[in-house]
Amino acid sequence: MALTTGWRVSGYIVCWLLLYGGLSYLLAGPDPAVVRNVVAHLDVAAAVVALTALFRRYVDRRPWRDIGLVRPDRRQVAWIAGGFAAGVAVIGAWFALQLALGTATITGYELTERGAAGMAGLLAAGLLFYVTSATVEEVAYRGYIFQNLREAMPATGAVLLVGVLFATPHFLAGSSGPLHLAIGALDYVLFSTLMILARLRSGALWAAISFHAAWNWAQDYVFGTGVAGEDDYHNALVHLRLHGSSLLVGGPDNADTDVLTVVLEVLLLVGLWSWTRRRSS
Repeated sequence: MALTTGWRVSGYIVCWLLLYGGLSYLLAGPDPAVVRNVVAHLDVAAAVVALTALFRRYVDRRPWRDIGLVRPDRRQVAWIAGGFAAGVAVIGAWFALQLALGTATITGYELTERGAAGMAGLLAAGLLFYVTSATVEEVAYRGYIFQNLREAMPATGAVLLVGVLFATPHFLAGSSGPLHLAIGALDYVLFSTLMILARLRSGALWAAISFHAAWNWAQDYVFGTGVAGEDDYHNALVHLRLHGSSLLVGGPDNADTDVLTVVLEVLLLVGLWSWTRRRSS
């Protein structure tokens, strides 16, 4: 007897979490060297794609193409480039607004400490880390989970449920109070909705993967927009110190719990919806 959607999705999430967490720990360990970390990220991404393909074929018994990880053609390459540019641009806008509002201060630049070659290597390694982690999350949430839910329920319900499932693990370690928890949950639901819209409008997952990777990479390795109160984040290109209201810069436990991020995501959603709707018309 075929499994119901709930059991298929639940089984996939459990296997995905065990594979993702377990393999990451076994291959990388708590404090890996750069080369070992790169190899671990690539292996984990390949393993998650393989797990998803196995579930799609033997559990769902439905086409792999519906997951959205298809061979990219010229159109998809354009979506990849556009998604990456948009991801960097929105974090750049957040960075510029924080400077303009006086809620952030530049304290230095990693380039002066590492030199051009060292900085280029750091940026390249960081980009690879986030391309692989974005692939892992997009294939799981906006690929397998969303595809199964949209086949079993109205689209709106599927979008919201994927957003809640995506937000949950990001807050398992706790948050800085109920207000930031609510803002952060809204942020992750909006981000997930934006990624689903990118997938549906582009016809594949590539735009979502590139945007997701660029967003995280720009945060951690370019503009240094980490968590308020922490030292310079991840040795980013720009050493940034956040010291404004937590409603603007995020809570002390999670960077994505601020109102400004939510506003930018709403603008992105409206903009992508309007632009793709006009093009399709």
